[in-house]
Amino acid sequence: MKNVLILILTIFATGMIARGEDLNGHQASTALLALYNGHRAHVIDIQVTVDTLPFDTYWTKTFDAIFEFADCNSDGVLNKEELALVPSARAVRLSLGSAFTPPVASIQSLDELVTDQSQACSREELRQYYRRHGAGRLQIGCGQLPNTSALTNALIQTLDEDQDGRLSRMEFQNAEATLRRFDANDDELIGVGELVPNAVYPGSSAGTSLRTSRDVDLSQAGNASLMLQRLQAHADVHSFVAAHADDQTEPASGVPIERATWKVVVSDQVHDLPLKLATNARCEGWSVPGPLSELYGILCEEIANAESGLLNEESGKPVRDRHPYRAWLTPLVDRDRDGKASQQEIDRWLALQRQLIHGQLLISVYYGGGLFELLDVNHDAGLSIRELRAVWQTLESASCTSGGQVTISQIPEVVLVVVSQGYPGSIARTSMPEVEWFRLMDRNADGDVSRREFTGSPDTFNRLDENQDGLISPREAAMGS
Repeated sequence: MKNVLILILTIFATGMIARGEDLNGHQASTALLALYNGHRAHVIDIQVTVDTLPFDTYWTKTFDAIFEFADCNSDGVLNKEELALVPSARAVRLSLGSAFTPPVASIQSLDELVTDQSQACSREELRQYYRRHGAGRLQIGCGQLPNTSALTNALIQTLDEDQDGRLSRMEFQNAEATLRRFDANDDELIGVGELVPNAVYPGSSAGTSLRTSRDVDLSQAGNASLMLQRLQAHADVHSFVAAHADDQTEPASGVPIERATWKVVVSDQVHDLPLKLATNARCEGWSVPGPLSELYGILCEEIANAESGLLNEESGKPVRDRHPYRAWLTPLVDRDRDGKASQQEIDRWLALQRQLIHGQLLISVYYGGGLFELLDVNHDAGLSIRELRAVWQTLESASCTSGGQVTISQIPEVVLVVVSQGYPGSIARTSMPEVEWFRLMDRNADGDVSRREFTGSPDTFNRLDENQDGLISPREAAMGS
């Protein structure tokens, strides 16, 4: 397969772009990714702002908030006793998945933070401790899609109706009818699990950290034809290219380097700023909510329930579970050292947790995708009616058709790059239509309302279905409402 790279940039990103710029008017890089396919290098400059602050500035502010929370006597340094209120660097990193800093890997002594014998930790030393251990860093992980070959084979075998070993334009244009028999749950989607029993999408979590100077082979065949590396600085770009150029390509110094800037903005509302690469790569961008906000809400609710002292209906006495929140929460919030967690202390700790998780971003790189990932344009793990009707156009746009036939070997490999606050439960490219009735009727959430989903009269459906394709799109719904 040729390496047409499709970057699916799923951005949980919101608000207005900040002015976090250097003296030359350019925003500082949060992270640099280099992709190399043997003939061309792609350098992606990721620039993140959180609440109008550059990513690193936001985390410096967050580290200072931790310092101020722990500095109970406000003397500008942290002593041994105040250290108990400082979450470890590992706990800060783990908040990406838990929505709070769990009481793990606690800091044992000031020696872990200070560089002299003062036995007190300054604000700057706390910052350096966190950065030294990877806290407050844009987290990037990689994971391979395990079901690609099975999905591709299932699609090819099913669509090749005459079993001649070739896939024609007509066979792809019949995809909607041909694949209908796979729709076991009758939801008008051909899902991953329906094509390949027990298959999970996207199939694996991107949990292997992508560190500076660590190469990851993204090629489906594992032949190093598509390499990814996290760079430490712009100066590393040419070194990366030189290290991966082979004798079959032009000299490393002559390998073209395509540069692109990807802006991710975090605030209160989702706002997309898609990445564009001036190469044969296909790039798409959208926003997807991560789970951290919901997890934080659950945390607040559980703590509130424990604080309220629920009563047993029969005895009228407080209900005590085996693991009451106060048992682990009190040491983390008890700033006045009275052995109790006051509501004021809890509220201040929760505010700090909200600030921590607000800046937690994860880039998950899923690689090894193929035909299914190419056709599943919105990556919701199912081929919708609209996607099935457009399969030939999708393949043509990927340059893998010739003379009315699909060249199987030219079907591009697909890499999904997902950005989210926390570990995403779904990487689907979805948008929330403004029309309420449309949201309610779109039961399979594929972005269209079919005749079967529509609960109004046939005449109303025909009036709304402006192009008479049997589907009401969000635009048609908005125009007709």
